[in-house]
Amino acid sequence: MMPTGSRLVATATGWAALGLGVVLAALSLPIDDFWLSLASARQITDGADPARAIDLTWLPTLPDAINPQWGAQLVFGAAGSSWGALLVNSVLIGAGLIVTVARTRARAGAAATAIAMLLMLGALAPHLLGRAQSFSIALVPLALLLLERRPSPRWLPLGYGILLAVWANLHGAFVIGQVAALCIFVGELARWRMGKAPAFPAVMGLTALAALAAPLLNPAGIGLLAYAYGQPGLDVIRSISVEWQPAWPWIPVAAVFWAYLALLVVGRVVRRGGVELGEGLLLLGLALFAAYSLRQIPWLVLASAPLVATDVDALFAGRPRLARAVGRVAGPLADRRARIVLGVGLALVVILQPLRPALPESIGRVTLNEPVEVADRLAEALPAGKRARVLNEQVWGGYLSYRLGDRIETAMDGRLEIRDRATWTRYFALMHGEGDPAAELASNGVGWAVLSPERDALLANLADAGWVTELETPDAVLLRQP
Repeated sequence: MMPTGSRLVATATGWAALGLGVVLAALSLPIDDFWLSLASARQITDGADPARAIDLTWLPTLPDAINPQWGAQLVFGAAGSSWGALLVNSVLIGAGLIVTVARTRARAGAAATAIAMLLMLGALAPHLLGRAQSFSIALVPLALLLLERRPSPRWLPLGYGILLAVWANLHGAFVIGQVAALCIFVGELARWRMGKAPAFPAVMGLTALAALAAPLLNPAGIGLLAYAYGQPGLDVIRSISVEWQPAWPWIPVAAVFWAYLALLVVGRVVRRGGVELGEGLLLLGLALFAAYSLRQIPWLVLASAPLVATDVDALFAGRPRLARAVGRVAGPLADRRARIVLGVGLALVVILQPLRPALPESIGRVTLNEPVEVADRLAEALPAGKRARVLNEQVWGGYLSYRLGDRIETAMDGRLEIRDRATWTRYFALMHGEGDPAAELASNGVGWAVLSPERDALLANLADAGWVTELETPDAVLLRQP
């Protein structure tokens, strides 16, 4: 029997991975996209067309701009409160992590699974935020779980098609589900051609066809597919958004990704492959996506966790001393009670959500980066029902629209693709204080400004024009036209 001491490393790693997963799911930071979803849900409920970009700003939007996340917006909005929407978001993240644990444990031992999950969470942590993308954090592992079932069930094409139809109305990363189905189909077709058993090319072929066709079932029709396929390459997005930039190794978030990818590559070299064709094609494609833009990193990390765990198991098999030093996972994480432990962890995530607004902001992390005091002052100063125009920092647009949607029209928010380059150029010129911002704001009927204290040129111009500082905090300045 293995000594108790030899179980310490593996068991501690398992509990550390569980604890980190609970913290990341429970305290996911809501960003502008989260608040924008809630503001958009309110507008849709009031009669706005869910297929079109919701009218929240006074700067113009493209006439044919679509609203690709309308389903996620309504789900968040149906929660009825910000903490309720955070609860939905946290459950989605928790579910995605649990399904990934299930996928990984099906292929590797408990100790290897614990190590792989800890590595995965280290690479995934910066991407676990409060936003519509959390739907895909849950659905990517679920899609892969379905595709990996063997033997492939006959209902898979229908079930996967339904999943992709729902997914396409929630978040644009449904494309990953399409890519996964195509890669697994190619792998099954190759197995069949080489006479390997079992192989399920017919079922997987129908599943791939369903994955390609099902996303057409959305209010925007084929326009959604054009948006989803084209968004990563849009010049206006890549020139503005940090998360759509290439994953240059000197960027801290990207550096972690490259370290994780290096482990995958080393595993392939040492094991001389050690991966089926379909899975290898998928991971290669996801690695290229991740290198192309930071936002695509989560899909590779989630998809590859089982392979990392099998690499760890192979390492243990070749180095018995190392395996003995790490030991086996002991206690409830090592047997059927693990499901109960995971369920308790998810329950803790849920229980914490209504408490977050009452916790210190540094812990609760609900409005950590938002201009709360400015929004409170505007709520006092402006009557409901008459929307005043406001010049604002882009990253605050969603929160301001959520808090004051019946009182203000913001200038800009995080929806990069719904405006042309000329509009963005105009906005940035204003924010940089170029020309005569005060005169331009007056000509557009803008009476308020919510700005960063670092906007020296713009603040100086508005002060010279007589604008009054209503409130100044360490993070934001509220000004009113005289």
